[in-house]
Amino acid sequence: MNSYKRQLLCIGLGIVIALLRALLSAFPTVIDTYYSKGINKWWIEQLSRLSALFPFSIFELLIYIAIVVFVAALIFYSIKLIQNHKKWGSLILQYLLNLLAAFSIGYCIFILFWGLNYDRPSLEADFSLASEGHDPEELIALYEQLIQQVNEARLNTRENEQGIFIANGSYHDIFKRAPIGYEHAAQTYPVLSGTYGLAKPILTSKLMNYTNITGIYSPFTAEANVNVAVPDSTLLFTTMHEMAHQRGYASENEANFIAFLTCIHHPDPDFIYAGYLSALKYTNVALAKVDSESLIELNAQLSDGVRRDMRYLNQFWAQYEGKVEETFNSMNQTYLTLNGIKDGVRSYGRVVDLLLAYYDHES
Repeated sequence: MNSYKRQLLCIGLGIVIALLRALLSAFPTVIDTYYSKGINKWWIEQLSRLSALFPFSIFELLIYIAIVVFVAALIFYSIKLIQNHKKWGSLILQYLLNLLAAFSIGYCIFILFWGLNYDRPSLEADFSLASEGHDPEELIALYEQLIQQVNEARLNTRENEQGIFIANGSYHDIFKRAPIGYEHAAQTYPVLSGTYGLAKPILTSKLMNYTNITGIYSPFTAEANVNVAVPDSTLLFTTMHEMAHQRGYASENEANFIAFLTCIHHPDPDFIYAGYLSALKYTNVALAKVDSESLIELNAQLSDGVRRDMRYLNQFWAQYEGKVEETFNSMNQTYLTLNGIKDGVRSYGRVVDLLLAYYDHES
């Protein structure tokens, strides 16, 4: 089989998988039962335990290798193009076909390993929630309740010399303690049970701050990769968020909600505080859009410690704003949209609907 046939075969396989996904997306319950909670759950557990044998992120290493291969191929074909300028058409076609073939293979692995989780039903049924429409009064009530909880949780935490919240240990310790939150939450929500590999640090974490990306789940290696150069409250919550993806919950708002649940079910006070603080921030943004006056009045009830933490978070991320962040936000928007998340990056904030449903259920 010559190279053209191999390339076309790979591209054709990608098209077949895309059509198969489109067909299966019409049967979300089937995907949930046999894929998300069946073969895929088993596969992710096995793969994550295997990748956990390596202390570094295999996914991050693969990204670097892919970049080197891409640049090397570009140089190789550029040299061949100079040497055989009369065959520029066939050389460019061959290069493009190689790119498409590589993309198709990656797409097939993505869908088979994890991607179908985007087409499973929303988590309301698994968590006994009714995420219906809510009025501004309910949002105000939620924010007021979160203020009380975050103020109380802040009293049991540590802080540095500047009065800013700090976690109980390094990121290594956070990664080791994180599964405890899932174990406790699984007693109420069995769908969160399972044994998976621990989260891993991203080596280029400081550079990632310029992209505003705090974590990346790798469906190819079943690794929960976390940016460890962020404030501790973000680090704690992001760890639980990426572990939610590891458990087959692809939607960002659902991963945020599960991160909140597993944080507040965690026995350690730093995780509890991170959960309530993150929920408070998302609700803060939602309330600002509908009733800014009530938001200002309620914010007066925040404790000094919570105020310092929120101010620090705003100042921390403000220093990384710029074109790089805008570019990666646009890329993330495209990725989410292509996977059926119509709201794109705005879906991260849809967790407020789930929070409202959760507190309605608990009351």
